[in-house]
Amino acid sequence: MHQNSSAKRAHGTGSAIEVSPGKSRIFYTVDGKRRSLYCATDEVETKLMELQLAVKQQKPLPVPRDRRVGAYALAWIEDQRANLRGGTWAGYDSNVRNHIVPSLGKMRLADVRADDVRRLHKESKARGLAPRSVRYVHTVLSLILAQAEADELIDKNYAKLKKAKPPSAPKKKIRPWTEKEALHFLDEVQGDVHEALYITTLGLALRRGEALGLRWSDIDFPNRTATIAGQLQRRRARYSQEGDRLHWAEPKTDASIAIIDLPEFVVEALAAHRDREKVLRHYSEDGYVFTSSTGTPLEPDNITHRFPEFLRQRGMRHQRFHDLRHSAASLLLAKGVPLWMVSKILRHSGLSITTDVYGHLLKQTSVEAADVMSGILSGRA
Repeated sequence: MHQNSSAKRAHGTGSAIEVSPGKSRIFYTVDGKRRSLYCATDEVETKLMELQLAVKQQKPLPVPRDRRVGAYALAWIEDQRANLRGGTWAGYDSNVRNHIVPSLGKMRLADVRADDVRRLHKESKARGLAPRSVRYVHTVLSLILAQAEADELIDKNYAKLKKAKPPSAPKKKIRPWTEKEALHFLDEVQGDVHEALYITTLGLALRRGEALGLRWSDIDFPNRTATIAGQLQRRRARYSQEGDRLHWAEPKTDASIAIIDLPEFVVEALAAHRDREKVLRHYSEDGYVFTSSTGTPLEPDNITHRFPEFLRQRGMRHQRFHDLRHSAASLLLAKGVPLWMVSKILRHSGLSITTDVYGHLLKQTSVEAADVMSGILSGRA
């Protein structure tokens, strides 16, 4: 039976038509609306009987499976707007609109198979994405298909299968500063307009948003502690109903909220910075610690771009602003601070994350530990 053949009926419950060799489309009615589902031609009679039985027993009829990937993905990303942080949602939205929809948008969700997922990988790479970014696109597609599976629009999430595995992405090797380089940096930063920001970020192993989001009310000078309770982020107009603006956001997990003990050199830097801010009349107990010359919060992207230039002008080895955090962690590990404590300082959600990021540094530490043990047992420690 082919596309122009007569429809097959079962006691008026539904009809079916063969749309291609071996594949048929069944039509039925749900809540007064005509719906359809696809199945193998040799399964038509069984499916029609199941529909008739469902009507007789007043059971829910099958959910139609003719939704297209594009329409479903765009609806899904809009639903996620309220559940995700601005930056995360923006990344998901970009992957949906720029890669998933162009590659798979016209397909039916129910037709997506492993080879289609691999095609998405190939086409995303052809658009200029690096392997790590292709893996990010894959993750978003898998989340979409997982929701479609929960909605009973598909039987299986093929993005989860090994044969649909995204390309491997080599880990970016971290090359943090040595102790000598860190000390040199502290000398060079003296007198810079962002001296206190750089010192605080290094001394507390902060993320960029955490450092820029610090408020004076978070700093407890008598007890020498700082409360890390949120981040300052730029929320783009496209991804925010409140327009393009800087936004203070709560952390993703409770693990990111912490009270940190301040090293002495950080206390001194913050105290000197506070005195300068009072003179400039930028200081407010509830205001941000680090501000521009006009007293407004610092623009995160400006800090990211300015930091490497600061190092270049002083002849120091290139580092990103985020590498201050990595340098802090590596210095602690090099001095024998236990991994679990470093993980706590970094506010990682699990020890495995710390191990994954700094595993190559731990190898060196383990060699040093072996040398210490050798010295102890040989009586030469």
